[in-house]
Amino acid sequence: MTTNQNSVPPRVGARLSRRGLIGASLAGIGAVGGLGDTARAASTGSGHAEYTASTAGLSTLADTVFDALERHRLVALGKVHGLREHHDALVSVLTDPRLPDLVDDIVIEGGNARFQPVADRFVAGQAVAAAELRPLWRDSTNSPLATGDEPIYEDFIRILRAVNWRRPNNRQVRLLLGDSPIDWSATTTPDQVLALRNGRDAFAASLIQREVLKKGRRALICYGAGHVTHRAPVAQPPSQTAAQRSSQPSSPAPDGLVSLIEQRTGRRVFSVVTLVPLADDPGGLAARLAAYPRGVVIPTAGTWLGAFDAGNVFPIVAPGPSGRPVNVDCGVPLGALVDAGFYPGRPEDLTMSRPNPAIYLDPVYWAELQRRNGLQGGMFDLSTPSRYARPELRP
Repeated sequence: MTTNQNSVPPRVGARLSRRGLIGASLAGIGAVGGLGDTARAASTGSGHAEYTASTAGLSTLADTVFDALERHRLVALGKVHGLREHHDALVSVLTDPRLPDLVDDIVIEGGNARFQPVADRFVAGQAVAAAELRPLWRDSTNSPLATGDEPIYEDFIRILRAVNWRRPNNRQVRLLLGDSPIDWSATTTPDQVLALRNGRDAFAASLIQREVLKKGRRALICYGAGHVTHRAPVAQPPSQTAAQRSSQPSSPAPDGLVSLIEQRTGRRVFSVVTLVPLADDPGGLAARLAAYPRGVVIPTAGTWLGAFDAGNVFPIVAPGPSGRPVNVDCGVPLGALVDAGFYPGRPEDLTMSRPNPAIYLDPVYWAELQRRNGLQGGMFDLSTPSRYARPELRP
């Protein structure tokens, strides 16, 4: 789950014991909208997104990415966390022969930048022990809410290593870890965690400026969908006077990674988000998408998708004019926020990646998750199965 770091804190699940977590992982508790643990692959049998070029103006995710990189230095892909179909489509991008010629760097959200030297060695093909590699995703600022233990995240890094293995050193793709460099062993107060967590997007924007743009490189940015939207102005009721508007608290669209990059550099980022309807599907997105073959990318420029209410796609919450939380994207056309949407398939056919339950039999790791939770005031309840179950899909 992605939340804006300058607005409300992440939603918190109920308590989960280690035994409860293992049981939840085995049973696949918490799948939503028909999401299950067993992937139902397309008729290709490969598990990758099926694509039928039956509709003019549509393309695969790989074709969209590489076409955009001919015109933009940065392309951002907004995911639904844990969604296997997004990962499958992303694998098609990683393994495309065009990748090394058009992508210099891949920036990921759930990687602790403190371990950048480890990531550099690993994706370059050097020997790295599993115990040294795991902190890349386990030690993020979002732990213990999110640990990155779903297998698709390690799989992504290993696939990039395999892609680089076939390339000479000067043609390899670098993996950039975009999460703030938190040292959990030296972190003892909630304020320490919050400061780094709230600065994640600003840290990543500086990283991309320094390591990508200033070096004349091109990058693929892989983040939660809420981080990759363009900044959009907030509509004010037309009946209000300027004096009335200025006297009320504002509810600006939260600044995510892409909007920060664009504000700081003036450089446009091409942004694609994975489209999964919210709970109860306000706006009827699922019905509109059902007419398309799964695995296609739909542009927002000049299409119904561009005019679709973004509030029915992104549940981004911030204080409104009354001071109460509101969805700041309600009434904003989706085309003002993103350039295209990737359709992974019908909600009832989508699947989630789940952690291996054996992970939580490790007493050292489990104790550390409990410590991190405790130093933040026990804000995450770790005693019932809904802790690791996602009650709804949110980008």
